Amino acid sequence: MLEAHRRSLVIVALLVAIASGLSFHLGAEQVWRSSEERCYEVVNEIVRSGDWLVPRTSPNAEPRLQKPPLFYWLATVSAKLAGGPSVLTLRWVSVLASLASALTVLYWGWSIGGFSCGVASALSLAGTAMFVVRARYGDAEPLLALTTTLSLACFERLWRTRDARMLPLLAATVALAFLAKGTAAMLTIFAPIAVWLALHRALGLALDRRVLAWAMVAAIGGLAWYAAIALLEPGAFTRFVDFALHPVGASEAPESATHFRNPFYYLPRFPLQALPATLLLPWVIADGVRTRFWRDDERLRFIAVSFAAIFVAWSVVPQKQMHYLLPLTPFYALLCGHWISTRLARRAASD
Repeated sequence: MLEAHRRSLVIVALLVAIASGLSFHLGAEQVWRSSEERCYEVVNEIVRSGDWLVPRTSPNAEPRLQKPPLFYWLATVSAKLAGGPSVLTLRWVSVLASLASALTVLYWGWSIGGFSCGVASALSLAGTAMFVVRARYGDAEPLLALTTTLSLACFERLWRTRDARMLPLLAATVALAFLAKGTAAMLTIFAPIAVWLALHRALGLALDRRVLAWAMVAAIGGLAWYAAIALLEPGAFTRFVDFALHPVGASEAPESATHFRNPFYYLPRFPLQALPATLLLPWVIADGVRTRFWRDDERLRFIAVSFAAIFVAWSVVPQKQMHYLLPLTPFYALLCGHWISTRLARRAASD
């Protein structure tokens, strides 16, 4: 009981420290990113008009359909709870989503390598510059990172236990991921799952009737808003098709920015964006080589596959921005946390 109490205190202290760091002077910085500015305008218009279905940046503006509405909805709730929209209410959604990602990483790491692994993983995530910086922007990226992590955590447990009760949770998190960032969720969630099933020659499991039934539930939840808009707004369906194909470079969507870059764009940049946690990268790679890609630890191997699959998927996609890699930072943090906890355990055993 005493040990459980101490662990609870450590978790609370860690989360308070991370939350304090992410929210320090949160409202002092001006809105300077175009994505954040657009989100701010949409939330203001939802609060003014009361129209939660069709996002607009101003009363007479064209509907803004490039992004699904989950972030707008949560930011509007935040604004209403605070008595009105502000930069702070917008950014608090990202802070809370990032804090939830840290908590998810902590418990996932704990389940894999013990309490010290969970704490080290959460600290590694908090020590990743991209995670900290993006947590302080009021846009949908931290929500995608959170829903991706939750979805793959659910899948990993479903794979390990074959517990069908995980299917509703997986369906819910996938639907939320799609409502957070649309087709980007297909890469961040489905690419790791597809690679994992292919490695185990188990792609046929996706055709199980229970899997298909819950996949349909996820599709209905994730696409319900799109269907409603397509029925209510003339020409919306054509625009949705353009926006869906736009991130993979198969379509030119004039209302969105284009960022075409070569397949090696991320290789020199991710290590810089993940500092100071990147300092552990050589040892994490060496650990992967020594264990033959964590051959004897299937859970760590899944995390490594998820990291690699997301990295490769976005590298292959013609259009790239640095923040597209935010969903893989929790998986890198888990690998770092496991290495740290293992080293500490070895040192303690040798003393």
